[in-house]
Amino acid sequence: MRLFIAVPVPQDIRTKVAALGKEIAQEGIMPVKPDNMHMTLKFIGEVDEQKLADMEERLRLVKFKAFDCAVKGVGVFPNEDYIKVVWAGAESGGALEALAKEIIEAMRGYNGHDERFSAHLTIARVKRKVDMKAFLEKHRADEFGSFTVSSFHLIQSVLKPGGPEYSVLATFEVEK
Repeated sequence: MRLFIAVPVPQDIRTKVAALGKEIAQEGIMPVKPDNMHMTLKFIGEVDEQKLADMEERLRLVKFKAFDCAVKGVGVFPNEDYIKVVWAGAESGGALEALAKEIIEAMRGYNGHDERFSAHLTIARVKRKVDMKAFLEKHRADEFGSFTVSSFHLIQSVLKPGGPEYSVLATFEVEK
């Protein structure tokens, strides 16, 4: 099963961010559906289903306190000359980064790409060369709202022709 760990984002913020995806939608640019938007803390990849209980046990050991997160600004990965992802930024005063670090440590030994973390909400994936300088300039300072992070999810991703389908397998709440 293909897994990742993410923070859920409120619907109102996802709706505002998704509006930008509609603005840039064209051949070769696939906007992310609002229902599929989240802040990935760690992408794990393919894992044997029998390891799920161990993963959940490890994630239950991750302790954190609720914190505020603002979704603002727009940027791209890896750079403006070669765009693969268009994103909205996330600012939490380092709390989101600290949570990601704890999760990366808890998941040591499991699959996963590199361990760098960049707090963001994906707006769209780009499959061809595009010039987005005007779009980025227009939206660089946009603010989409703030929310309190009080949980994270272990999510299964099933890749389908119409886009991925996500299922929350477990939820991990803040320390009481």
